[in-house]
Amino acid sequence: MSDDIQFDSVDDSRRRARMSFGVLFNTEGAVSDVEDWLEDSCDGDWGLIVEGMDEDLIKKSLKITFELEADKIRFINDYARA
Repeated sequence: MSDDIQFDSVDDSRRRARMSFGVLFNTEGAVSDVEDWLEDSCDGDWGLIVEGMDEDLIKKSLKITFELEADKIRFINDYARA
């Protein structure tokens, strides 16, 4: 795959990166811990959405999207599997 950034056309004067790579991640940890890791470890843009939570607010299902495939792979290898 190419390391080139892909863009969606927003208008003639602005462009934004497309978040092409995503994972669903289940955790019992704090969402802020995941966000902190993403901020410290990702080279490109990323997004995080809480997709679901159990009644006790402990188990969370997160949808994480990445601009760069390398960041997705790094997240899986260095955080999700740790």
